[in-house]
Amino acid sequence: MKSQNYIQARYTVAIDVAKSPNDVFDHIINDVPGYWPEEMEGKCTQPGDEFIFRTGDSHYSKNKVVELVPDKKMVWLVTESLRNTDNYDWTGTKMIFELTPGPNSTLLEFTYDGVVLENEYERLVQICDMVIKERLYHLFTSGKSYTTTIEVAQPPHDVFKRITTDIAKWWGGQDLEGDSTKLNDEFVIDHPGTHYSRQKLVELIPDKKITWLITESTMSWLKDPTEWANTKLIFDITSKEDTTVLHFTHEGLTPDKQCYARCSEGWDTVIKDYLFNLITNGRPDFT
Repeated sequence: MKSQNYIQARYTVAIDVAKSPNDVFDHIINDVPGYWPEEMEGKCTQPGDEFIFRTGDSHYSKNKVVELVPDKKMVWLVTESLRNTDNYDWTGTKMIFELTPGPNSTLLEFTYDGVVLENEYERLVQICDMVIKERLYHLFTSGKSYTTTIEVAQPPHDVFKRITTDIAKWWGGQDLEGDSTKLNDEFVIDHPGTHYSRQKLVELIPDKKITWLITESTMSWLKDPTEWANTKLIFDITSKEDTTVLHFTHEGLTPDKQCYARCSEGWDTVIKDYLFNLITNGRPDFT
């Protein structure tokens, strides 16, 4: 039985993308790890498929594809769930994806239909908007850009501060010049002979989001040394129970780029090791 602190919630968010229903549906069923903010085990490409979302030891849900109409609709049913910090249980909730074709685009509507704690409805809205309007939309418009996620015990303000004021400690080292604390600030990272890039701060939402536009880039080891130019580095910060989730996207770093494999490995180290350790331990642990 669910406690009286639960309410029945139905929230819908929609985006319109310049892709065919087939392309949109393909991304929804095959690229879940690219837009869903939790680790995924399993797949959701056929009716009856079961899969798990997990965030460390704190958050778990088992889901089943209960309806799938190619290029039109998909429904996930939460069959088991638990948030260990407060025993929150949203079993029975449905996640509904519905596609409507237009003349030159596809309207995608996502609906959360189930229970939520009565004091977390606004947070539910924020998470749904982030997943669909930001992460999934970026996936549609930018291809399969590199993304990675870390979760830390520190509050959003501390994470935000580390990213914006301590860049040299987790990325640039001694080869960084400039700042990134105010809108339109610029900074340069120059590793002579291998990497040069100039970043401009183009979006700043305190404690929530940071976006850097790479305005110049030269990596001499590439056939096209300017591959990073006009790509974006996006940091999305969200609170989750007593932790903070940081989702990083290098928008434009896609598998068709020559540098994708090497740069993906580099970002794994920079975000998951250096930045994670700086946030949690106060030092980047460069090796």
